[in-house]
Amino acid sequence: MSTTAPAPVSACARARTPVEPRTTPGTRFSREVGVQHWEAAFDASLEAVADIRCAARAFFEQVRPGRAGEEDDLVLVVSELVTNAVRHTHGPGTISVTALDDELDIAVSDTSRTPPLPRLPDPQAGTGGLGLHLVAALCGILQVTLDPGAGKTVHAHLPCRRHPAADRRCAPQPPAFNPRPRAR
Repeated sequence: MSTTAPAPVSACARARTPVEPRTTPGTRFSREVGVQHWEAAFDASLEAVADIRCAARAFFEQVRPGRAGEEDDLVLVVSELVTNAVRHTHGPGTISVTALDDELDIAVSDTSRTPPLPRLPDPQAGTGGLGLHLVAALCGILQVTLDPGAGKTVHAHLPCRRHPAADRRCAPQPPAFNPRPRAR
């Protein structure tokens, strides 16, 4: 009779409440004057994506509490960028999120120098292809910086106001690319 240990479940998934960003291995959280910043390292596993998503949600709740829609947007952008890094580079990476007055600056670094390329989604094949389109719709243009030596960093700027008086969401910039022009 063989016994199999259950797969590990993150504290976030178990409790259905976010964990503090510090509880994710390799995570640093700082509150400098006027700047709130979170960063973490991740490995090339899909479990790491879930952990990063959970820590990003906890960070957002500390810096922009009570804004569920914007929180979901951040989690989506983080999830898509980290998932792309895990799936397409097969190496470790890092993420940092900095809360500015009117946006969240999200930067994901990985070990590949190949820039992310949007592709046409194929819903029938189930092969994905929507991620960069969703990120561009929420954030506008993605910026890619080649790192010295090896790797790259993908930057996304998610509109998100700091002050409760500015609860109205900013309209995102138009997507940076449009694979299928609409017929008139």
